Amino acid sequence: MSTNNDYKVAIVGPLETVSGFKALGVDSFPAQTAEEALTQLKQIKEETLDPESDVNYAVVCVIEDLVSLVDQAEYAKVVAGPLPAVVLLPGPEGSSGFAIERLRSLAEKAIGSAII
Repeated sequence: MSTNNDYKVAIVGPLETVSGFKALGVDSFPAQTAEEALTQLKQIKEETLDPESDVNYAVVCVIEDLVSLVDQAEYAKVVAGPLPAVVLLPGPEGSSGFAIERLRSLAEKAIGSAII
């Protein structure tokens, strides 16, 4: 990873959902399927961890509907580590509940009790 602290934000999801985020300075990565989303996440992670790369992502937002459809063991491998942090966002049709369930599970693992 480069020594500068110029981290970026990215979003992965359907083109019609993520394209508007460019106006906010967010790098958008279109993915119509769960497999495409996982591939995009892998590429973003590799680029961030590459010491020769000039682009580092601190946060990657992913539309939750896509993540709910991928192999969760593979997804866990991709998002492991401190950077980039992966945040699930609801799609245009609203939350499916997957993101809150995942947060509930992580909180329970961390403190040993379901607080959410």
